[in-house]
Amino acid sequence: MGEKVVVITGANRGIGLASARRLAQLGAAIVMICRDRNRSLSATNDIAAAAAGPKPVLLVADLSSQASIRSVAAEIRTRFDRIDVLINNAGAMFSSRELTDDGIEKTFALTLLAPFLFTILLLDLLHAGPRGRIVTVASESHSRKLEFNNLQGERKYNFFLAYAASKLCNILFTYELARLLGGSPVSANCAIPGPSRTAFGDDMTGLPALFPMIVKRIPFLLRTPEQGAETIVELASSEALRGVTGKFFLRGREAKTSGISYNAAVARQLWKVSEGLCGLAATERIHLSAPRSESAPAFGEI
Repeated sequence: MGEKVVVITGANRGIGLASARRLAQLGAAIVMICRDRNRSLSATNDIAAAAAGPKPVLLVADLSSQASIRSVAAEIRTRFDRIDVLINNAGAMFSSRELTDDGIEKTFALTLLAPFLFTILLLDLLHAGPRGRIVTVASESHSRKLEFNNLQGERKYNFFLAYAASKLCNILFTYELARLLGGSPVSANCAIPGPSRTAFGDDMTGLPALFPMIVKRIPFLLRTPEQGAETIVELASSEALRGVTGKFFLRGREAKTSGISYNAAVARQLWKVSEGLCGLAATERIHLSAPRSESAPAFGEI
């Protein structure tokens, strides 16, 4: 990776840590975005010990807070003049419906709006690199439908359905981003680790806590975090995937997603809703403009 700058959210444990460690071994300069500095120090030391290049940089941000996202993005801009890879890995699942300080349901805020806003705020730094790459961690367990009148569980909340819907939103976001960036050198893809042995879901309470507990007792279904990170690392570093964009990768291979995920009208509507919920200024939306090429591939056709 030759000291390429890799920004990765949720880099202190599980798939995020495994991805950061491996990319550091390949020589990348890792910028870790984590919620708690003290809980992330051991992970920082772990990555530093594995690094073939620079020591990792730890930046603290609560990705459920748009003010915090804007603050850490501004800090990145003061410290780096380019980003080669942005890995949107952080996500969460909540037992009951909770709201962020911005008044947004937490699953939707953390899993979709955080990567949406973070990516847009850093997009010009990705354009500043030779071929910027955006990798967003989605899930094969994404929803097959999207209810715009229940995006945040306003009408009915179920922890797993909220998570599955947010992961569909990740895919729609990626496909629409790839379309908007058509003709530019910046690529956007989804990576799917597959079920892995991580601490994801361990913070859940009540009956919903039984779901991750039961799944984790079926060892043949689960991969190690290192195995789960393989697809993310490949999308971030492989020369063979240079220029590939608007794709969904499951365990290293392109895979199909639900029918609705290819609906460009739904993707555009979700994009506009996300812009509104993030309060994007007109000048921030201008960053999304990119020259379109007549020969650009048909993104999302897998």
